[in-house]
Parts: sequence; structure tokens; C-alpha cells
Amino acid sequence: MFRKFGLLASVATVALGFTPAHATLSVFLNTPSAALTTDGWADGKSPGVLNANVAAGSTVLSAYLYSADVWGSNPASATITFQGNTLNWASGTLLAPDANPANTRRFDVTSIVKPLIEQTAPQTAFTISENGSLDGEALVVVYQNASTIGNAIIMDGELATTGDTTTLNFTSPYAGGSVLMSLADSFSYNGNGTSNSSGQVSLIDVSTNTHPALRRLTSCAGGNDDGNFMAADGSLITVGGHGDNPANPDPSCAGGAGDDELYDLSLGNSNDSTAFLNIGDTSITFRTNNPTNDDNIFALFFTTPQTVIVTPGPDPVPEPATLVVLGVGLAGLGVIRRRKLG
Repeated sequence: MFRKFGLLASVATVALGFTPAHATLSVFLNTPSAALTTDGWADGKSPGVLNANVAAGSTVLSAYLYSADVWGSNPASATITFQGNTLNWASGTLLAPDANPANTRRFDVTSIVKPLIEQTAPQTAFTISENGSLDGEALVVVYQNASTIGNAIIMDGELATTGDTTTLNFTSPYAGGSVLMSLADSFSYNGNGTSNSSGQVSLIDVSTNTHPALRRLTSCAGGNDDGNFMAADGSLITVGGHGDNPANPDPSCAGGAGDDELYDLSLGNSNDSTAFLNIGDTSITFRTNNPTNDDNIFALFFTTPQTVIVTPGPDPVPEPATLVVLGVGLAGLGVIRRRKLG
């Protein structure tokens, strides 16, 4: 594996002049009456395990493994061994638009995960290892049981490092309930404490139609929590989920440990207890920006409190996707638009 402080320094120099093409996340999956569980791993963290927090009696609807390379290494011969099954990295689905140097691939591992979770004593830990210039993996399991009343939503691709704006429009006013958002990010490092080490993180600001002024959700999204904060290429990944706290971080946070990339939009934060998403809101907007121009945010995962359907489904890049929500709670995640900020 490449080591961070040699490769990363040279990449950062190149990145100063890097202007990505149009970048976006598309709705890959939107499943009603379901929930999802997420976890990340990189080879700096031992043992090699990805966790799935799924209760006994649940039905697994789908499961996906994401793998990111080391900022454009594109290792055609790399392999991933997941629960004893060898996956050839180059055979995975390459996430579009693939505008920044990083490459991220998605594998459907439903056939591996489903029978192990659905057995009488559910298996909740899955073995993982890598061979090649890869930055880590993320496991996402979508499941259903009597308590899953909302929606599981997977949006993947990549956000523009120079700035993206994402707006979710609701067809009816939001009426309450936790709205969990998990962020998946590779090639990101900011030390292992709460003081800035490299500043290689992303900023996220939020506004709604009733509160149009941008409000900082986090100043330190990213880092490499799931690489055990190891300062080395091949260990630079974080995925909000297993073992993380949905309480929102201090908006002035710094350092890799300041944010675990799992957020509850129905809550406020330590500076202001007002929720980011308030009763009566009909839209919420996220503005993301990576000052060092070298983080790879490749997915957002949402769990909503109401039933959601996608109409007509994921649109081709760069057109926006459309979400329609039924019910009286989070009654609609309407048109999702992104634009690169100049």
C-alpha cells in the first residue's frame, strides 16, 4: 500500500489546479418500509470486520459493498475478500460521474449477506480484507421488519470537492421523526484527535425554507474513523453508522475525532438546540465544500420516518433525481438538485 505522507503530499499539489467536471449523487435505491445499516473498514483497522446491525427476524432486501481506490490509483488487479468470497475490484460497478481522480466501485453482495443474517441466530459481523491500492470499504444492508416504517435511501456517485448544493423538496410539510443521514468519504484525513492536523475534511452547511440562512452542521466531515485514524494511504475512509452517535457534532469541530459522519437532522447541536429540520419545513438544502479539494464523498444514506417512493427513478447524470413521499410525516423528498458552485 502507498503511505500517506509521500503520496498525499504530491496529490495535494496537483489538486490545487484540479477542476472537476459536473459531480453529483444519484438515487440508486429508495425502498419503502425499510431501514439500512452501514459500516466502514480500512486496512489500518484490525481485525477486518464490517458490521450489520440487523435484528433477528428481519428480512434482508439488499446488501452492497463499496470500495474506493487511493485517489486514482485505479488498481485493475486489486481484489477484495468479503466473507471468504473474492471480488475482483475492476469488476464492480464504477460510480458515475467519476469526475474527480478517485474511483469508487459498488458490488451487490445480497446473495452473501442475506442467508447469514436471516438465519435463526443472525450473523452481524462479516470478514473483509484487501489486496491492492485501495482506501477501504463500506457495507450497506437494507432490511425490513415489523418496526421499519420509513424508507431506506441510497444516493451514490461523488460530490464536487469545490462545492455542491443539494436541495430536498417535500411535497407536504415535515411533521416530525428522526431523519438520519450517513456520509461516506474516502481519501480523507484530519488527525486522530480534536485539533486540526491536515484540514483534509469537508464543510457542510444546512438551510430550510423557513430558515434560509446557512447554518453549519459540521466543520470536520471526513477524517478516517474507519481506518483507525492511521496516517497512511489505504486507510483513509469514514462511513457514518456502526458504533457512531447520531447526535450532531459541535459545528466548530476540528480534528478527525470531531465528527463521526452520522447525523440526525431532527436534532440541533451544542451551539443551538433548534433542529436542522423543523416541523412545517417543505425543503432542506445542504451545501458541501472541501477546501483542500481532495476528499471523495461517494455516498449519502438516509433513513426517513415515512414511506417514500421514487418517481420516475434515478435520472441520468447530470439531471436531478425526483423523490415523492407519501404520508403525513416526511411527506415528500421532492426534486433533488445539485450544481457545482463557482
